[in-house]
Amino acid sequence: MIEFNFKGISVSATVEMERYDYRDNGGHYKTRFNRNTLVKANFWGFVIDNDLYELAMVKSSLNYFMQAYWKRSSKAGGKIELVTAIKRNNGGYPQALYLVARQKDGIHSLEISLVEKGAPAGKIYLNGQEVIMLDIAIGKAINLLSPETAYLQC
Repeated sequence: MIEFNFKGISVSATVEMERYDYRDNGGHYKTRFNRNTLVKANFWGFVIDNDLYELAMVKSSLNYFMQAYWKRSSKAGGKIELVTAIKRNNGGYPQALYLVARQKDGIHSLEISLVEKGAPAGKIYLNGQEVIMLDIAIGKAINLLSPETAYLQC
């Protein structure tokens, strides 16, 4: 189980193992385990459940920000070009999660904000260390995702 909570953002991952005992055609007793994984990232009500595309979009934006952050840390005034948006309709009303690189007084930060129904619902600014922390949490959660296994009866 993974639990990460920071400034309104939470990342959790749980794995549940189900055991099945059965007898094969030869009369031998066998055991099979099914793995049920639930990975969830929650940004003030914008919930990403087991969606590799959206999790990968967030993780790649965090990685891109950090790569650009370190390249520009020695250059005063270097701007990081990053604007990522994940948009969806949640129950009939629009939601958008934005990851935007900001710079003020030579300090780079990553703004993560949620807009619901056209109004801001949550916003934070993360420094480099905090971005790395979030990147690690999402990366560990993604690593727990596994492909679905289908059993075919022949």
